[in-house]
Amino acid sequence: MSNGNNDHDEEGYVVKVRGLPWSTTVDEILKFFSDCRICHGKAGIHMTMSKEGRPSGEAYIEMESEEDIEKACKRDRDHMGHRYIE
Repeated sequence: MSNGNNDHDEEGYVVKVRGLPWSTTVDEILKFFSDCRICHGKAGIHMTMSKEGRPSGEAYIEMESEEDIEKACKRDRDHMGHRYIE
């Protein structure tokens, strides 16, 4: 997991997540990061798609604080289903 940009005053707090199962839903991401405060709930989770319009296994998640980013990064290599999340 990476924490995007360090210029938080303008950009906010964003974590890039990869390794998600292609069938992952926004609700499953909310549950996986339930100890983190995600900005605007479901609206703060941005899942990316491949050129073909299929889920890429990556998402950008808007967090409310640096503390939430640290909590999210502690989930690095934890499993969601049979896949580990980076």
